[in-house]
This record gives sequence, structure tokens and C-alpha cells, in this order.
Amino acid sequence: MGYPNGHKGDAGTLTVRECRTQFERVGSSRHRHARPVDTCTGTFRADRGGAVVEDATVETPAKFEPGTELGVQKTDYRFVMIDEQWIWRSLAIVCVAVCAVVAGLFCLLTGFGSRRGPGFREAWRRVPGGVVVRYVLVGVGGLAALGAGAALLVDGIVR
Repeated sequence: MGYPNGHKGDAGTLTVRECRTQFERVGSSRHRHARPVDTCTGTFRADRGGAVVEDATVETPAKFEPGTELGVQKTDYRFVMIDEQWIWRSLAIVCVAVCAVVAGLFCLLTGFGSRRGPGFREAWRRVPGGVVVRYVLVGVGGLAALGAGAALLVDGIVR
């Protein structure tokens, strides 16, 4: 996660010289198919100076016109695009996972959702630890739900 979101590596700009699509074979031995992979090659210049790389190649989400400048990170072995949408989607996934953990914890603590378990109101009253644990469950679940909603909203705006 450190490279695509800009925390590791050398940030810089790749000026596109050419882009091409190659087909990568994926799948099992029975169900093979080709997945299109777009790559762009060009000149990389680090933001903080340093050596210029003439034939830098990066995998991209689409083809770009020659002369387009792309934000990329130089890793130890390759170049990766800085992808802001990926960051927001990852945050949304983490927040949804926290919501699922809170819901599962509530079910485990109270028996809610089991075959002959209590209804929601009865289960809510049966939470061990009383009011404090209820507030913690609601607080963590609510913040995670708000975080997921905000991340998905920003992801939609960023596109």
C-alpha cells in the first residue's frame, strides 16, 4: 500500500512516449482467458531531482496520449501509478469490514440471529456490560459506517 499512495519510493512524473495493450493469460488450466493490460513507456523525472529514467514503463488503467504527464512512484524494481481512487476504495473496504465485525460481535454476545435467539430489542437489552458496551458498539459501528460512506462519496467525486 505504501507505493501507490505515495508514502514509499520516489515520487515523480512520467511523460508518456507511447502506450500499448498486451494480453496477459489468467485463469486455471481449464478456463484460461486473456486479460488486457495497458502499459505506458516514457521518461521519468523524480520530484526531488536525481537521475532521469528514459525508458520507464508503468501499468496504467487506460491508454494515454503521448506527452501526457502521469504521477508515478519509483519503487525498488518498477514504477507504479499514484492512484487516489485506490486509497479511498481501500478505506471504504476497511470501514465496511469494521461494521461487519461489530455486527458479528453483537450477535456473538447476545445470541441475536440464532435459530431460537432473542429478537433485536431483547438482544439489545442483553448486551453484557450494559450501557457502556452498547455505546461502544454503536459508536464504533456508526463511525465505521460514516467512514465508508464518506470514502465512497469521495471516490465517486474523484472520478
